[in-house]
Amino acid sequence: MTERKPAGVSFETWVDRQIREALVRPPEGPPLNLTPFDIDAVVGEWRAGRRGH
Repeated sequence: MTERKPAGVSFETWVDRQIREALVRPPEGPPLNLTPFDIDAVVGEWRAGRRGH
């Protein structure tokens, strides 16, 4: 959960600090293992499947 904005700190400064810290820490959870894909092939397969309907 995100911490509350400390009193006396401007909103912009607080947000900038949170963004900067998030950029340097590793993401939480397991890796997503995303693989690149060919969008034209995916659309072609989708269209081929739709022709049967």
